Formats: sequence, structure tokens, C-alpha cells
Amino acid sequence: MKALRICWQNVRKWGGNRRIWMLIILSILSVHLYTRGLWDICSYVGEPMSPWIFPFLFIFRYMKIEFMIPLVFIFCDAPFVDSNQMYVMLRTDRTTWGIGQVLYIFAGSFFYMFVLMMSTIVLNIGHIKWDNTWGNVLGLAGTSTVQTVLGHATDTVKVLGIVIKYFTPVQAMFFSALLMWLSFVLTGLIIYVFNIITGTKFIGVCVASFFIIFTAVADGKSMITRVSPMSWNSLNNIDIGGMTEYPGIVYVLTLYIVMIVVLSVIAVAAGRKTSINSSDEV
Repeated sequence: MKALRICWQNVRKWGGNRRIWMLIILSILSVHLYTRGLWDICSYVGEPMSPWIFPFLFIFRYMKIEFMIPLVFIFCDAPFVDSNQMYVMLRTDRTTWGIGQVLYIFAGSFFYMFVLMMSTIVLNIGHIKWDNTWGNVLGLAGTSTVQTVLGHATDTVKVLGIVIKYFTPVQAMFFSALLMWLSFVLTGLIIYVFNIITGTKFIGVCVASFFIIFTAVADGKSMITRVSPMSWNSLNNIDIGGMTEYPGIVYVLTLYIVMIVVLSVIAVAAGRKTSINSSDEV
């Protein structure tokens, strides 16, 4: 229970953290700019689109980087020690405190993922109809004929026909949310572990940023994708039915869980032995 209270205390600090609010607002703005091009297809088809945009948010590798870099700066102050945390550490043992910090990474990652998911719906609500199918708009966006029928290129979220063909909307939403959340947790733990071991607040950021930027090289290349964990959070890099050489869902989930568990154990163990100085939040 103490670990959960420590986690919740960190989450509550988001309300007064200008840095985190700015990053979230920028991410929401990016969602708007990236998805509004679907409105052109709605006008052409003459009907609203279904709300299942979220599974395609990370399909384009450079937009994936744009959405993940804010997460790096959300967790850049790991191990999250400020003047208040120093008092918390005095009232509890270091193991419980470390578990609370790890739980905070889980919770913060879920919240950021949820914000991105809801943004794809709320920002496009005026062009959405509630339907349990992909609908004509996303179906057309998933073909190669969009530019032909519209007469111009549509600068918008990239919709993949293979996802529409092999996943139901609910399946795609579930797996996209799960994979995205796990990749966010992994990112936060990488920052935390490297920061707490080195006693700095930039080594972890550099390592996590490297893995994120590496997706620009790995995405679309099946063999390289196998060693690029930040590439696994989009369905275009997951093998469907053994038809490609991309990693399968079992491979991806297994490695995510193993890496997260190992890093969580290291984070708690390192937190017990490392001398930590406090720093106030921006």
C-alpha cells in the first residue's frame, strides 16, 4: 500500500508540473495535425469515419519518434527525487520507495498512452460516427487510391490495409494500446535505471532516445526490427499468421515482459544502494 501511495503522489504532481503539461499539449497538437487529413476523405466519401484511428498512430516511423520523445522528457527527471520525496524516503524503506517509483512509471506510461488514444477520438469527434467496423473512410485510407480519387496527396495518418484486413477494430485497439503501453514502460525504466546507476539525469535520456530514434532505421526491415523494441509498438511491425519475417506477438510480448521485469528488479535494487540527491521540479 505504501508503494501505491508513493506512485499516486508522483502522479498527482503532474497537475502542477508545467513541463509535463506542455509536453502533453504538444502531443495532443501533433495528434490533431497528423489525423485531420482524414477529414478530406470524409468529405469525399460523404460520411463520417469510424473512431478506430489509434492503431495507426505509430505506423509512420517519424511520427512514432515525434510521439515518443515527449515521453522521454516526461520521465527525464528519474529517479523522481525532489525535496518532498526526501521526506517520503525517511518515512519508508528504500525497497518500498523503489517499487513506488517503478509503479509510477507504469501509471505515467498508461496515462500518456490513454491521452494519445482519447485524442484521436476527441479531436475528430465532429467527423466520427460510432460503428464497430472500420468503415468506408478508413477502408479507403488504407488503399493506394487515395491520392487518385482526391486529386492530391493527403498528408495524414497512414492507414494500413493489412491491419484492416486481419484485425477487427477492437483487436487492433487492444493490441495497439497494450504494445504502446509496454514500450512506454520500457522507455521509462531505461531512463530510470541508467540515471540511478550513473547518478546523472542525461545518460538514461540518451540511451532511451537512441532506441527510439533507431526505429527510423529498423521499421520496415524485418530482421532489424527483431532487435528494435521500440519498433514493436505498431502493428505494421508484427507478424500476422506467420506470413512475414517480422517478430510475432508471442515473441514481442515475451521480450517486453522479460525486459520490463529485469529492469524493474535492477531499478529497485539500485535504488537501495545508490545515494540520491534531491532536485526540485520545474
